[in-house]
Amino acid sequence: MKFLTEEWGNEFSVFVKDRFSPGKTPSKLTLTLCECYNNVPHCGGDTVWFMYTLKDGVIESVVRGTGRANAPAADYTSDADYDLFVKTMTGEISTAKALTTGKIKLKGNLMRALKLLDTHNIITECKRLGGKTEW
Repeated sequence: MKFLTEEWGNEFSVFVKDRFSPGKTPSKLTLTLCECYNNVPHCGGDTVWFMYTLKDGVIESVVRGTGRANAPAADYTSDADYDLFVKTMTGEISTAKALTTGKIKLKGNLMRALKLLDTHNIITECKRLGGKTEW
């Protein structure tokens, strides 16, 4: 299933909500996170974004949208080209290195964001959909 397509997004939403459901959640975070994937080649070169709302560690909602101008405001917003995000998800570059070198632009508190990397890494693992994601 091709990463970031609508079909992929629907399956991912179910997968990640289950992983961050009551009793399974790995943290007690309350925040909003918007990930903006720019220049997605199989989506016409547009931006595809995902907005996560976590309350006490439980993901209450995952919303997929398109167009950078349509991305909602969040406590944390990450912006990078699709190719770079794929490199972080396939392990070619660490998310921490991409953040600290400015390859991923982050709006929000960087020091707190680095402390949230464990949660982010679990979300990233969910994006693999148990090996069904095609990059």
